[in-house]
Amino acid sequence: MENLRPFKTPKISAIITCHNLGKYLMECTNSILNQKYKNFEIIVVDDCSTDNTKEVLNSLPEQIKKISLKENMGQFGAFLEGLKIADGEFVSLIDADDVLLPDYFSTHIDVHMKVQVAFSSSNQIEIDENSTLLGFNLFKGNKYDDKIKSLDEIFNLSRLNENYTVNVLNIKKCPFGSWNWNPTTSAVMRKSAAEILLKYDTPQDWMKGADKILFSFLHLIGGSATISAPLYAYRRHNTNISQTNPVIGDFRYLKPYTIKLYVGYNKRIRGDVLKFIFKNYPYFKEKFNPLNVRKMIFRIIFSFDRNTIKRIIKSFFVR
Repeated sequence: MENLRPFKTPKISAIITCHNLGKYLMECTNSILNQKYKNFEIIVVDDCSTDNTKEVLNSLPEQIKKISLKENMGQFGAFLEGLKIADGEFVSLIDADDVLLPDYFSTHIDVHMKVQVAFSSSNQIEIDENSTLLGFNLFKGNKYDDKIKSLDEIFNLSRLNENYTVNVLNIKKCPFGSWNWNPTTSAVMRKSAAEILLKYDTPQDWMKGADKILFSFLHLIGGSATISAPLYAYRRHNTNISQTNPVIGDFRYLKPYTIKLYVGYNKRIRGDVLKFIFKNYPYFKEKFNPLNVRKMIFRIIFSFDRNTIKRIIKSFFVR
């Protein structure tokens, strides 16, 4: 009797986008190379950096794929360029200034093998420019108070991740355009879902806010899941988009420029995705069937919830 061939584990393509973040790129790359889950590839996309990114790229191992863009495309456009050459069944968009914890890939893959969603998003810890731990940014309802018994256990992140929980979100529970996840690096996406966005021919419209367009669209077509475990470190520094009050680091105290960006994302997201669907309507009908495409369109149009309305009202007071 012929021996059965063992199943293959799915491959993850980690796409690092870098624009003038060369001083963090090596630490980010090393955190991926040190993952417990070994079936992955790394793709680094240099989005027209003017710092030392090129020198760092040249020092990276040969097996890492490298792309140098000729014009600044923004994170969304840079991600799509990396996606074009990705070999994995799953993909992750990694900010070059962030750091993955060792069980990032293994936990995300474990979740995807158990639930059928377009992407999963994990909790995060927050670090500063020198990689000093600043605190945790957890999803609502996910608390570790019952697990942490001493100060030492706060820094034992592997222990905190032992018994994580998963919350599956659907488009009814979390309407299109709402925000229910952590930023970019938090997510691992099914490539079959993400590659639909390769048909988005104006990625420069989202020079910033790549996670807003990515996560909103993927949640629309396939739902999402949140993971209670903090699986990566989000780095706060004076040039990233989520700049907050430097004293307490609270999102309630976002700077006016950042508030304007976030409000703008919420005002644009519905029109931009509707335009994307209608522009590629024959493709969407073949991909999802006409009934499901109509459902998508109605879910976008009638997706306003209380938080979205609050943000729209808030936009009139931001100058």
